[in-house]
Amino acid sequence: MKDRIGSVVARLSGWAIARARLVIVASWVVAIACGLLASRLDVFGDFSNLLPPETESVRHLRALERRTRVLADYMVGVESDDPTARAAAGVMLRQRLDAIDHDLVSGITSDQHAPRQFAWDHRFLFASLSDLERARAALELKLAEANPMFVALDDDAPPGAPEATADLEAKLDKAKTDAADLAPLISKDGRLQLFIVRTTFTSDDSVRGPKLNERIFAAVHDVEARFPSVKVGVAGDVITSLIEHDALLKGMLASTVATIVLVIGALLLYYRSFLAVGALSWSLTVGVVATFAFTRLTIGHLNLASAFLSSIVIGNGINCGLILLGRYQEELLADPEPAVALPAAVRGAAPGTLVATLTAAVAYGSLTVTPFRGFRDFGIIGAVGMLLCWISAFTVLPAGLALLGRRVHGGDSLRFGRWLDRLVPAHPRVVAVLGVALLVVTAVTTVRYLTHDPLEDDLRNLRSYNAELDAESAWMGKFDKEFGGGISGGFVIGVDHAKDAARVAARLKAQDAGKDRHQHLFSQISTLDDLLPADQPQKLAVLAQIRHLLDTGVLKHASPEEQARLAKLRPPDDLKPLGYDDIPDAIAWPYVEKDGTRGRFVLANTGWGVDGWRVSALKHFADVVRGMKLGPDVIIGGSAFVFSDMLAAMTEDGPRATATAMVGSILVVLLVLGTGREARVTLACAGLGIMGMLSAAYAMGIKVNFLDFVALPITIGIGVDYGVNIVARARQSGGERAGRKALVSTGPVVTLCSYTTVVGYASLLFSQNRGIHTFGLSAMIGELTCLSAAMLLAPALLDYRSSRRG
Repeated sequence: MKDRIGSVVARLSGWAIARARLVIVASWVVAIACGLLASRLDVFGDFSNLLPPETESVRHLRALERRTRVLADYMVGVESDDPTARAAAGVMLRQRLDAIDHDLVSGITSDQHAPRQFAWDHRFLFASLSDLERARAALELKLAEANPMFVALDDDAPPGAPEATADLEAKLDKAKTDAADLAPLISKDGRLQLFIVRTTFTSDDSVRGPKLNERIFAAVHDVEARFPSVKVGVAGDVITSLIEHDALLKGMLASTVATIVLVIGALLLYYRSFLAVGALSWSLTVGVVATFAFTRLTIGHLNLASAFLSSIVIGNGINCGLILLGRYQEELLADPEPAVALPAAVRGAAPGTLVATLTAAVAYGSLTVTPFRGFRDFGIIGAVGMLLCWISAFTVLPAGLALLGRRVHGGDSLRFGRWLDRLVPAHPRVVAVLGVALLVVTAVTTVRYLTHDPLEDDLRNLRSYNAELDAESAWMGKFDKEFGGGISGGFVIGVDHAKDAARVAARLKAQDAGKDRHQHLFSQISTLDDLLPADQPQKLAVLAQIRHLLDTGVLKHASPEEQARLAKLRPPDDLKPLGYDDIPDAIAWPYVEKDGTRGRFVLANTGWGVDGWRVSALKHFADVVRGMKLGPDVIIGGSAFVFSDMLAAMTEDGPRATATAMVGSILVVLLVLGTGREARVTLACAGLGIMGMLSAAYAMGIKVNFLDFVALPITIGIGVDYGVNIVARARQSGGERAGRKALVSTGPVVTLCSYTTVVGYASLLFSQNRGIHTFGLSAMIGELTCLSAAMLLAPALLDYRSSRRG
C-alpha cells in the first residue's frame, strides 16, 4: 500500500511539476475566485445556529419569528442625581429615538400613559365587580330612603353601603388623574428613567442590527454631551448579540493574523529559505481559501463553533507541506539536482502524510455523523480543509519548488535532530515500560473523568467577556432591580386559536400554585385577555341596573349637589363588551402578529426557581413545560428550550462522533500500515496522547461544553498524525535502531508540525469567548500529549527488540 500511494502521488506531482507554470497560474485564478467567495461568508453567533433546523426548539423559534411583529428590543436608561436634568435628557432622547427609521424600530415604550388612558376611557368596565355591586346596593338604599313609607326596622343595609358611591367616585377620579399623567417609566427614587425600543428584526440580524445600534448610540452620545450630569446606558438582547458577534469577528481576525505571523516566523527559522517558505505558504493559502469557498457554497455561513477554523486549518493543514518541504531539503543534501530530489521527496513523504491527512479528515469527518450543526459544520469544514491542503501541498508546492529550481537549497534539519537525540532518553526498554504504565494510568483517569459529570453546566463559561458586555450586564441589573425582572426577554408561546391562549396560561399558572415564590418556574404569565376587563357580562348587567336606579328615582330625589356628584356614576348608554380590537396598539403590540392577528400569544418569564445560568436548570424547566402536553399545535420559543436541545444533542451525538473518529482512524492506520508492529505502535501512541489529554483535563478541572468538545475527535486524528510519521520513516529506513533514526531525521519536522498546530489553537486565546478559550486550551493540551507520545513512546517501542537483542 505504501508503494502504491507513493507511485500514485508521484505521478500526480510529476504532472504538476511538468506543467509548473500552468499550475501556478491556475492556483492564482483559484485563489482569487475562492477568496471572493470566502469573503461573503456570514458569521452567526446565536446558539440556535448550532442545532439542526428540524430540532423542535429551532422549528418553534423560526415559526414564532415568522409570526411575531416585535422580534427583539433595546432598553435605554437615563440616570442622574438631578431629576430636572434627567427629565430634560429623557425628552431629548425620546425625540432622537422617534427620528430613527421605522423599518428599524417598530415602536417605543417610555411611559404608562396608554394603559392608563385605556382604563379611563373604559372606566366603568375596569371597576371591580364588588365595587359596582356595593354602589348598586347604596343606590337602592338611597332610593328606598326617599320613599316616605320607608321605615328601617333592622340593620339589613349592606356594610358600608352609604360610603360605596363615594368610594367608587374616588376611584374614578383617580383613574381620570392617572390618565392625564404621562407616567414615564421612572424608578421609585427618581434617578433612573427607562425607554424600551422595539425592533423589526431578530437579535442576530447582522445587517439591520448594526444600523440601529449606530443610531441609538449616536443619540446616547448626543444626550450625554448635552447633559454632563446624566449617564445613558443600553441593554437588551440585540446589543448582547451584537457585542458577542463583534467579539467573535475580532477574535477571528486576531487569531488568524497571530497564526500566520508565528507560523511564518518558525518556518523561516527552520528552513532558512525565504523562497521555500514562500512556496509553502502559497500552497497553503490556496488550500485554505478553497476550503472556505467550499464552505460558502455548501454550508453558507460560519457558526459559533466553526468561526475560528481559519486558524485551525492553517495550523493543521500546513503539516503535510512541512513534511514534504523538509524531505525535499533532506533529499537535496544527498543529490542537489532538483529534478531528482523533488520526485524522491514526494515518494518518501506521500504515504505518511496521506495517512496523517486521512486520519485527521476522518477525525473531523466523524463530527458529520451527528445532526448537531455545532459539530457537523465544524467536521465538514475541517475534513475538507485537510484534504484540500494535502492536494495543494502535492500539486502547487511541487510546481512552485520546480520553478524555483536550484534557488532552494538543502537545509541541515539534522541540527534540530541532534538536539532531539540529546533530549530524548536513549533507553528504549525503560521508556517503553514507563510509557505502557502511563497508558494504563491515563486509561483509569480517563474513565473516571468521563463517568463523573464532565459536562459544563455554567453558561457564564460560554459567554464572551469584555468591558462592553460588563457595562451591558450592569445596566440590565439596574433595570431588573428598579422595574422588576421580566420587563424584557422571557419567552413566547404561540397557539392556533385565541381561545387556547387562556387555557395554556391557566395550565402554566397551575404549575406554581401553592409553591413558595422561590420555587416558582414562572414569574409572569400574560395573554391579551389580561388587558381586557374581567367579568364583563356581569358588570354590564350591574351597570345597567345602576343606570336604571339613577334614571328612575335617585337623581330625582337627590339635592342639586348630589345630582352633580352622582351623575358621574351614571354609566353611558352605549356600553358594550370590549374585545381584542378595542385594545389600542400601544399596549396590545406584544400580542399582535405580523398579519394583524391578535390574542394568539402567551408571554412568560422564568421565575425564581429557575437558575438561568445553569444548563441543567434550563433543561429541567424545558422538560417540565414540554411535559405539560400543552397541545400538538402549541409552539414555544426561548433560550431555555434551545439549550435543553443542545444538551440532549451533545450527550447523544458526542459519544457517537467520538466512536466514529476512533474507529475511522484505526481503520485508516490498518489499511495503510497493515496489522503489524508499526500499526500497533501508532495506535499505542495515539491512545496515550488522547487519554493523556483527558487526564490533564480532569486534573485541571476543564469541563466539556458545546464548543470545546470538538477538541476530542480532533486530538484522535492528531494522535495518529505524529506517531504515523515517525513509524513510516522508521519503516523506510529499516535496520537497527530505526526508531531512533526516524526521531533524528523526522522528529524535528514533526515537532514543527505540532508547533504550527499549537499556534493555531493558542490563537483561540485571543477570543473573548470563554468556550472558545477552553477549546483552544484543550486542543493545545492534546497537541502536547500526542507529540510527547510520538517522540518518546514511538521510537522506544520500535527499538524495543533491538535494545533487547543488544
